Amino acid sequence: MDQDEKGGMSSTHVILIILGALGLGVVICAGVIVVCLVAITALGTSANATFGTVGTRIDADSPQPDAMHFLNDLGRGDTVAAWTWTTAEFQQGHLVQGEPIKYFENLLRNHPGLRNPTTTHIQTQNIDPDQLQATITPKSGRKIILNLRLKKELGIWKVNDLAVVEEEKEKDDGKKRQAPRKDTGKD
Repeated sequence: MDQDEKGGMSSTHVILIILGALGLGVVICAGVIVVCLVAITALGTSANATFGTVGTRIDADSPQPDAMHFLNDLGRGDTVAAWTWTTAEFQQGHLVQGEPIKYFENLLRNHPGLRNPTTTHIQTQNIDPDQLQATITPKSGRKIILNLRLKKELGIWKVNDLAVVEEEKEKDDGKKRQAPRKDTGKD
């Protein structure tokens, strides 16, 4: 007698039921995943419409990338390229002996640590987002702090003012000695 006649199930029927249950489970899981993805996309679209996307709200209009171009050019000693990252107002006020790039040549001569720095870090001033503070670390390890005021000119952020506000002096480790004072001949 066969098992169907006894009221039981054959092994084929059991396997088919198990496979059907597994298939139904896979379909349900896939459906839940699709619903979750649709919900996440809808929430993301809604949030972007309300708050704007991260890329357009943060750093989209930040002066930091243009300031970094300026500092990189200055650090390489490329005074001509650095000069192009300054506003017309800056250029008019910083002509030295009628030559535009002499200002940066003098700046690099007075602050040699600005040339070929190991690191440059720019931080936005919270009070005025157009003012940046650059911390430049030369190979000597001393830090130089620059204040940069930027202004948008023809859609590009350019340096409108520049000041070296702090420069760490080399530490006196006893190796450097002061030169003896010259006698002035006055008693």
